[in-house]
Amino acid sequence: MRLGIDESSFEEAHAPKTKRRKMTSYNRSTRGNPEGNSILQEDPPKLSAPPNSDNDSLNSSFGTLASPPKKRKLYRNQHQLAKATQKYHSKKDTMYSDTDLSTLDQTDTPDSLSMISAINPVSDMSMQTTFSRMQKPMGRPDVTMERAVQRARGQPDGAEKSFHRMASKGVQRYPTIEEEVRESAEGGTDTSTHSNRSEGDSGKLMPPPAALHPMERKKSIRVKISRVASTAAGKLKGLKVKKNLNDSRSGLSSGKRRLEESQAVETDESKKTKLKELPFKDRRKVRKMLKNNFSMIQRSKQIWDELRRHDVKEKRRAELCTELMSMVKGNMKELAYAHDTARVLQCLVQYGTPDKKEEVFSELKDQMCMMAKSKYAKFIVKKFLVYGTKTHRNAVIKSFKGSVRKLVRHKEASDVVEFAYNEYAIASQRLSLLEEFYGPSFMLFKTPDVKSLDQMLLVQPDKRDMILSNMKEALLPLIDKEVLKHTMVHRVFFEFFVYASDKMRTDMVESLRDCVIHMMHTRDGSRVAMYCFWYGTAKDRKVIIKSFKTHVVKICKEEHGHMVMLAMIDVVDDTKIVQKAILEEMLKSLNEVATDQQGRKVLLYLLSPRDPHHFHPDIVRVLLEGDKNPHSKKEKAVRHKELLEFVSPQLLAYIVENTRQMVLDNASMLLLLAILTHAVGDPSAAMKAMAKIAAEPFVAGSLDNMHIVEHSAGHMTLKRLIQNDRDRIQAGHTVLFSQVLLETLPEGSLKSWAACNRGCFMLIFLLELDHPDITDRVITQLTGIKKALKKMTFKGAQILQQKLDALSGEYKL
Repeated sequence: MRLGIDESSFEEAHAPKTKRRKMTSYNRSTRGNPEGNSILQEDPPKLSAPPNSDNDSLNSSFGTLASPPKKRKLYRNQHQLAKATQKYHSKKDTMYSDTDLSTLDQTDTPDSLSMISAINPVSDMSMQTTFSRMQKPMGRPDVTMERAVQRARGQPDGAEKSFHRMASKGVQRYPTIEEEVRESAEGGTDTSTHSNRSEGDSGKLMPPPAALHPMERKKSIRVKISRVASTAAGKLKGLKVKKNLNDSRSGLSSGKRRLEESQAVETDESKKTKLKELPFKDRRKVRKMLKNNFSMIQRSKQIWDELRRHDVKEKRRAELCTELMSMVKGNMKELAYAHDTARVLQCLVQYGTPDKKEEVFSELKDQMCMMAKSKYAKFIVKKFLVYGTKTHRNAVIKSFKGSVRKLVRHKEASDVVEFAYNEYAIASQRLSLLEEFYGPSFMLFKTPDVKSLDQMLLVQPDKRDMILSNMKEALLPLIDKEVLKHTMVHRVFFEFFVYASDKMRTDMVESLRDCVIHMMHTRDGSRVAMYCFWYGTAKDRKVIIKSFKTHVVKICKEEHGHMVMLAMIDVVDDTKIVQKAILEEMLKSLNEVATDQQGRKVLLYLLSPRDPHHFHPDIVRVLLEGDKNPHSKKEKAVRHKELLEFVSPQLLAYIVENTRQMVLDNASMLLLLAILTHAVGDPSAAMKAMAKIAAEPFVAGSLDNMHIVEHSAGHMTLKRLIQNDRDRIQAGHTVLFSQVLLETLPEGSLKSWAACNRGCFMLIFLLELDHPDITDRVITQLTGIKKALKKMTFKGAQILQQKLDALSGEYKL
């Protein structure tokens, strides 16, 4: 029998290794060995005899366990130990003297894969020879190849874990020969373990000795160090716990000490629980006390509480500002973002001297853009805009340059930018804030001597398309409820609609139609909403009108929002949806709309659109822009008639119910006249209601209950109604207010009117109508009044006398 194992490889396997190579961990269950499984990591195979073997003794012995190891022999001195070691090595030399060494064993162990590839294979050996070797003392298989591969590529991952896993499973480790010799020499070897093992495990397959078990190895130095460190840490912790106990010096038993330690731990836990159970304000106070600047913050808040009072004298205020400045200097960037300390800095900016304001600004000027985004620090920026110098305001507005589009979409910063744009920015600064929406080139390069987009397009007309495309790209992300409430955004949208083509306007309306209602509270926003009605399709207009539901009265009463209602009345062809969604809701609150200045304009536009008596030429000029829209097909007169027929009955009924209020109010007088003049239907009931008020007893000079004839607004209402009959006569109306008035007045009422100046003018207006029936009735009631008129000195009596003298030839007076 010849094996490819030499003495050097055997000694290397049994020699104790003082230093091991650091091996990477490898999980054996995750992936396999790329070069094949090593025989060092496989379980020892259970050998069986080959079939048709002639060696019956071998066949009978296969499948049984190896004989149990012998008991260790104890050596009394070093001489016996050295002798036994020499005997062992001499026996080993004779055992393997006849082995045939391969080329691998004759050379040094290779250290690289290139050297491994040059290794000659070990010669084969017969199966019978192998089995015969198993009966002799256990030899080692040829593991030189495996060790060479491992040395070349390092320990595979997971070796450390597999070692601990096998140790945790309880795999028994046998000591090497050197360990047995060392333990025997020291006299501390316990042989009971081996004897018990041999007696209890007889008849079972035992693991091979440690010298031949490749998986077992000594624990690494790192593991030993970590275990020693953990043990030392545990002891140190135990000493600290014992030191904190009150009765640690007394000689208590171990059980009692453990009990007291557990009680001490429970006491600490109870303290923590009590801290958690504190009220919210107390816990917040504890957290604040942990801050570094707690004492400084508390003192600064006390100064602020005194400084913000209005009754503080100037000298004391200066002292407080000086003390406060010395405390917060160098920490302003940290204090500006807290809700309490931010107020301290605000007070310092408001009441501090110009030098102190400059110190605060110099420390915070690099943080203006970030402070504008803060929930609390943004108020410091606003304070600089209000109480700072002109230099501070310009620096704050300049700090926004390059970030306006982001700041406008920010929840907190948008308020600061809006405040600066509306209240303190001049024309050039407003343009600088808006230039970011025109394109990146305008943001980087300032256009000199240009203060609006109109001037910019006049100077650079070739950039019109580029500017409009950039504006469209920048405006689409701004279509949001919270962003569209800002004036600056409204201005950008308005400029886009003014200069964009009809196609671009229609596309923008489609995106903006759901949010138009959030833009109608400003001048530019209302103009944008008007453009949406003018250039929106029928579907877009319908969506916008539906969004006005529950907000109609508020829109009618707004200074700029009512203009949107006028544009809607002008261009919407679908009058049915206007009647149901807009007019019905408006008429339900007719009194609220009619008594409001802007609401009356909406009602007047329904009665007489673009009447110069009610609407300024500039408003009419703006509304004329909608006449050329490409989406309105119905005739304007038809739309106006359909809407007027819907609201006329409600308006006439409103006059009957609120006659006295409307007659005696200067503002409502024009609405009353418009209703009686242009409403479709019979106005007799409304005229009779006003005539009844005029028929009340008249006492000249009465201040307690002033008659309509002497009232400043009432007499103008009667004058306009009487003069309006001339137009009604020309229009062919049969119902005249003058006739209804004369029919309602009791006998002798006109003579009593002649006792005052305004009453005389009412009689003159009735005579100037040149209506035969009306003139006859007036002359009949004024018979015998000429002598009384001569005695009166006011202007009305003189004119009335002249008028009666001119009619004396036709009528008997």
